[in-house]
Amino acid sequence: MRLWTLQAPEVVAAVRESGCYRASWDLVSSNFRPAFRVMAAEMARRGIDCGDSPPVWCWPGRGLRGGSVRRTANALLGDHEWAHGRWLLKLRAPEACTLATSYSAWNDHLAHTLGDPDGAAEMDWTGRLYSDWDEQQVTIPELRSEWIVRARPYLPDAETAARIAADPLLRALER
Repeated sequence: MRLWTLQAPEVVAAVRESGCYRASWDLVSSNFRPAFRVMAAEMARRGIDCGDSPPVWCWPGRGLRGGSVRRTANALLGDHEWAHGRWLLKLRAPEACTLATSYSAWNDHLAHTLGDPDGAAEMDWTGRLYSDWDEQQVTIPELRSEWIVRARPYLPDAETAARIAADPLLRALER
């Protein structure tokens, strides 16, 4: 399955060094861990073994549509993450290692785990999209060097770069 993901420079370095990268629970915000554990448990139920690691988030396709990649990146990444650096990885992962779900359904379930009474208590695992604005997301258990088709630094847009340049704390994070 063709996928793309945005990752920190140290993730790319880890894959290059060892051929494989599994995320660490220490990298997941503590309030997000319950929902991420639900995702990992569903993956395990389907025979996709994350081991003792959280899943890696990806999006389907080749990552060729610049507007789609940029829109997703800007929605998900904070200025501190942009300042630290991000890489766009284009992948070809085995279908058997993927779980596709609705991004909208995921956010509704995530809201519930964060205490929102209007959030969805149960996650919809069907992968059906909820609206014209919804998109599919795909989780995988790890990144493997043989799955990477292409990796390149992915720079922030001009507005984000300007905010980083104007903030000495963010500038200190730049790689």
